[in-house]
Amino acid sequence: MRAQGPLHGFYKADSSDDPRKAQAWASIPKRRGLVVVTVMVFVVFAIMLSVLIDGILKALIDQAGFSQVMMGFAPVLLICAVDAFWLDRLVFLASRPGFAVPGEPYDERQQALVAMATRQGLKLALVLLAIVAAVGASPLPAGYAIGVGLASIALAMSGPQLVLAWTLNASDFDFSGEEDEDADG
Repeated sequence: MRAQGPLHGFYKADSSDDPRKAQAWASIPKRRGLVVVTVMVFVVFAIMLSVLIDGILKALIDQAGFSQVMMGFAPVLLICAVDAFWLDRLVFLASRPGFAVPGEPYDERQQALVAMATRQGLKLALVLLAIVAAVGASPLPAGYAIGVGLASIALAMSGPQLVLAWTLNASDFDFSGEEDEDADG
């Protein structure tokens, strides 16, 4: 069963779903720092992917040097990919008030948070689309447009969660108060 909330492509239920672990992310500066780091990793990932794709295309055209390109950039891309999955889990915790994992109620407040984050995430997607179009229209090689496009798709998919992590209030992470209200009501 999937979590209810923003699009979260790599959700897999585990012990980090416990809301008490998410309370460590109530600090606004901590969550905003995570968002900035996440975006920076996506930018580095886009650059590395662009250079790698361009190198692969040139190696295929020249029919030489393919293994050198892969040996140089593949480890860096692997590190970026592992960081992206690790950051995905941290962003999940930082946006946890917008989610309901299987067995938890998904209330109107969470639906409103997700709707707001999705609207703002669409604005981010439009900005990313403009960036991809600008790179595609520039004299840069095709590999750069492909790399930036792929990284932009991944960042756009994470957009609503990043918006939630940026905009949630510290009080939204008080999960104990919600449980008490449910027990009383």
